[in-house]
Amino acid sequence: MAVAAATVLTVDDDPVVRADLRLVLEDAGFEVCADARDGIEAVELARTEKPDVILLDLALPRLDGVQATRRILDERQVPIVALTGYGSECGGMADRAVAAGAVAVVRKPFSEGAVVDAVAGALTGAVDAARDRSRAAIAEVLVMLGYPEDWASTLEGEAFRAGKVWRRVDDGLSAVDD
Repeated sequence: MAVAAATVLTVDDDPVVRADLRLVLEDAGFEVCADARDGIEAVELARTEKPDVILLDLALPRLDGVQATRRILDERQVPIVALTGYGSECGGMADRAVAAGAVAVVRKPFSEGAVVDAVAGALTGAVDAARDRSRAAIAEVLVMLGYPEDWASTLEGEAFRAGKVWRRVDDGLSAVDD
């Protein structure tokens, strides 16, 4: 069974940086599903491409990276790694990105390792969070049915190995492909 590479949307107004990010990420085994040049395009591509993670520069034309982060996360929960050349002296742009929902910040000029580690870490955190939500949803049903709540970890592990996560929906519980 082949495992699909995690998809990444890269966002930077500099075409050289976008090309460099693509090379770094693809060499590390990720699939770059799209590249955006500005914040508006980032929001649109996040919606249509549904990447597993977004690597997003903060200094973008038309819509800055902090605003783009907020808009993307208003529509869909996806890990966002902020990319910035701003230092702490520039109004705390990196802090504003984290406050908006970015899970990590990589400073420019970046090293290949820093980019790959941040993207991999963001994905790991997203998987862990999804598994925690799945385990909680299973536990809720078990308790409702009178079964021991501690069975949830075992059942979640079996579901995860089968490529499924459980999530709570308005009218009950649903298994979805991971």
